Amino acid sequence: MPSHGPRLPRLGGRVLGPGRLYAHMRGTDDPDRRIGALAARQHGALERSQLRALGLSDKNIDYRIAIGRLVRLYRGVFAVGHPRLTREGRWMAAVLASGPRAVLSHGDAAAHWELAAARGVLIHASTPLRSGRRPDPGRIRLHRVGTLAADEVTRHDEIPVTTPARTLLDLASVLRPRALEDAIAQADRLDLFDLSAVRRVLGAHRRAHGAPVLRTALDRLGGAEVADTRSRLEVALLQLCDDHGLPTPIANPMIAGVLVDFHWPGTDLVVETDGFTYHRMPTAFENDRDRDQVLLLAGYRVARFTYNQVTRQRHRTAQRLRALLLASRSLGPR
Repeated sequence: MPSHGPRLPRLGGRVLGPGRLYAHMRGTDDPDRRIGALAARQHGALERSQLRALGLSDKNIDYRIAIGRLVRLYRGVFAVGHPRLTREGRWMAAVLASGPRAVLSHGDAAAHWELAAARGVLIHASTPLRSGRRPDPGRIRLHRVGTLAADEVTRHDEIPVTTPARTLLDLASVLRPRALEDAIAQADRLDLFDLSAVRRVLGAHRRAHGAPVLRTALDRLGGAEVADTRSRLEVALLQLCDDHGLPTPIANPMIAGVLVDFHWPGTDLVVETDGFTYHRMPTAFENDRDRDQVLLLAGYRVARFTYNQVTRQRHRTAQRLRALLLASRSLGPR
């Protein structure tokens, strides 16, 4: 009688040989599967301490680096398979490289919350630790802030980041006043603005560089004339008026049934700011002319300023605006 060895297990009706059995038994316990799952949650970036927590030894990690499964981004921070990360992946990698209590901050936090566009090539992160890691200064600007309370940090799309309230305080130290107002208005539009949280942050950081600027912005926005502007070009014109001592216009009022960019009460002057992105289409060009004619018939004069005039020819534009205001009738049309 033939001798029968141990019965091999089956999967889906198929006998599993020793090699297939080992692969099946590994299943989700496969370390590379765990690495992939973690990387997927963290936009493709992870650090050595996290790999150790998954059960990998330094020898296991170095082997994967050697064969290209892990690609070094910063010291102790890796991408899985390739270094081409999304913007969120680059943010996550920079935060991981900045230390265990670091968070995305300043302009990059604002961009992550969609409050303002990120500026410059450096990624900004903050940490309350006075010593520790010193990440690549050519790619990361690490702010050692001393105090970063638990209610000033959070996770947004899995990335550690300053809260909108703390982000506004940090922005106040680098943005012009009108740009800060625009970020506050954007936070309000996105239901991210919490006045109580902003006041708590201001109370906790009374001597912060941006605190007086943020307080002034809140005071100015507390009135009826909130800077509910529609474009960065409009924000730039408001800042130009502030810088050159010109009267502050009303932004986006309805005049003669037409929504205009700016009007100075008591005058017949209407100013429209023409950005290329909006005005490059033929239909926009036609609509602008039709609006101008409606306003002209109602007794208003329309002056149009381009992006280049408002942002790069600021002194000349301010002089021209001042002359237009002086030439405008003291009382606008009824």
